Amino acid sequence: ENGYIKARCDGRLRGAHIYLDTVTVTGTENLLMAASLARGRTVLENAAREPEVVDLAECLRAMGADIRGHGSSTIVVEGVDRLGAAQYEVLPDRVETGT
Repeated sequence: ENGYIKARCDGRLRGAHIYLDTVTVTGTENLLMAASLARGRTVLENAAREPEVVDLAECLRAMGADIRGHGSSTIVVEGVDRLGAAQYEVLPDRVETGT
């Protein structure tokens, strides 16, 4: 709608096996966040391997997420009931540094 994809879920998301046709950092990051709180296991294949994806996964893990394989093309996420607070230092932005 108006150039945006809107999605809604009544209840809780369920884990799934997802193959990304195109390697996408933002897509992988969004799926990581959603899968962290989804019910069950999510497998992301052809996932982005950039340092920012690894850093987000580490941040989510610090908050209680169960994520394995980040940094490789296959990431496995076991959904948890909740994420908690964490203190985490975010990786510096490579694009900003290059600019």
